[in-house]
Amino acid sequence: MNMPFTMHTCILTDGNEKRIEGNTFKLEIEGYHLYVLNNLQTVQKTEKSQPAGKAKVTEITWKNNKTQLTYELVDLHNVN
Repeated sequence: MNMPFTMHTCILTDGNEKRIEGNTFKLEIEGYHLYVLNNLQTVQKTEKSQPAGKAKVTEITWKNNKTQLTYELVDLHNVN
């Protein structure tokens, strides 16, 4: 059985992120996606939007053709 996945170097939220507490967020994405753990990555709302900040991915969970991504926002470029 195949498990196709996509490798990412930027977190695209499409506005679907949910704050867990403080600067920690959870994002659920359709399909299987791979991100580098414990390394700073750019956070953007969409592919064409300006970077909103930088985050460190702390946890990735794959289940039922979905990826749950937990990340900590460490640098915010704009408050809006």
